[in-house]
Amino acid sequence: MFSLKDKVLLRGSSSQDFFAYVDDLSKRILKLMESDEAFLSLAQRALIGDRDAIDTCMKHIERQMRDFPFSGQLPPAFMGFSLTSAIYHEWIGFSIITPWIMNKDYARSSKLQVIGCNVSYAKKGEYHPYPYQFVNLERVQQLQRTLVRQDSRVRLDAAHPGAELKFDDPLWPGRFIRVAMFVPKRVWDGFNVITLRRQIVENLSLEEQAGSGLIGEEAVQLLRDLQMTGPNIIVSGPVESGKSTFANTLVSEQLKQADFSIGLPIIEQHPESTLPYTELAKRHRIIPIQAKPEELMEVAVQLLRHDPDSLFMSEMRWAEWMVYNFLGEKGYRSLIGTYHTKDAEDIPYQGAFAVFAQAGGNLKGHLMSTLKSCEIVAILEPQRFGKKKLIRLSEIRYEPQSEIKVKAHDFIRWDPNKGRWLYSSEISDSLWQRMIRANKPAAERFRSRLLKLAQQYPLPDPFVPSQKCQVVLEGAD
Repeated sequence: MFSLKDKVLLRGSSSQDFFAYVDDLSKRILKLMESDEAFLSLAQRALIGDRDAIDTCMKHIERQMRDFPFSGQLPPAFMGFSLTSAIYHEWIGFSIITPWIMNKDYARSSKLQVIGCNVSYAKKGEYHPYPYQFVNLERVQQLQRTLVRQDSRVRLDAAHPGAELKFDDPLWPGRFIRVAMFVPKRVWDGFNVITLRRQIVENLSLEEQAGSGLIGEEAVQLLRDLQMTGPNIIVSGPVESGKSTFANTLVSEQLKQADFSIGLPIIEQHPESTLPYTELAKRHRIIPIQAKPEELMEVAVQLLRHDPDSLFMSEMRWAEWMVYNFLGEKGYRSLIGTYHTKDAEDIPYQGAFAVFAQAGGNLKGHLMSTLKSCEIVAILEPQRFGKKKLIRLSEIRYEPQSEIKVKAHDFIRWDPNKGRWLYSSEISDSLWQRMIRANKPAAERFRSRLLKLAQQYPLPDPFVPSQKCQVVLEGAD
């Protein structure tokens, strides 16, 4: 892509600094352009792959190299690049993180982080020092400006000190890289932060999830039967816990087993699911939704006219919880969402509080809505070396006549001391009635398998109370 004539491929052996050379080159080119806006427009078009813009940038570089030859050596980060290509990536592109973005040797590295001038990247799921560091903070700030140009709607400055965006991943066609950034005043001066994460959501089967160690092999058919009864599920856990991939697995299982065409709206603020591009999309009615958070409730009402049978939402925040509760209260099932927490028993409280904090109203009322909507919670956690594991699969129980009104009953719980999953076979009558109405044969298979596993690997203390829900429910209206 970035070829160079032999006469400008010459390498010198002097100590001329590459980064200083590129800095001077960029200043000279900027003076030749009509305005700063013209340069920014050129850079933005080049970054998104506009062939004419790239050619224009290359011509500027080659002209400068003829008039002001570079006589030094390329930095280690750009070894293997042509000189012109190295200058281009330092001037317009991603500087020393270019290898992570474009070199296939880093294709399996899921994330990279810049803090100040220091850089770390993921190797087998864990951060380690990146081979190359930034020469100064100014270049980090320039990189942040470069990244912001990927999305004209994003601002990053003192008034907007945090930003999120995404751009296409050159190493994985059809996937993207998510970017999150901080600048002062959100962080201290000199500690600008850039975190990049590759889209690694895959459409894995339950068998493949068992092969990865996320679930036990004995639970494959159990989870398949559960999903066929269409419960409302929250898949939750920290970043890099595998929750998006596992949620996609559950949705895929529902689509595979269905004997009719399922209507599935997908709501994602930062789209990760690849389901709309799979063969399953040819059999089902998958609707990828684009909407701002403040538009989601209106969209939820409109969706009812498009005959949805299910709903998939990722990274649920306040607006997504409003939609989840709205549809759950109307009796819709097969709602699946992802969330960030590790406490299954407190998810109803957290969902209710997220709505209350933004929309106001009555916290107890929001909690009652969430308790009606949320039936099953799967808690995942990241492990060493990039592994993931299902820690708990719980039924959320609301028993108003009991002393402890809200509790999580764990069907499945990982025991690190025994190194295996334990099981409990109790199913509340309310959940059981909903399961058999949805799919009686699958419900009966689920209960039978769960009973056998509970007898073989019993969980002695399956209930975990929610003190937060208890406080809200016992408080004044």
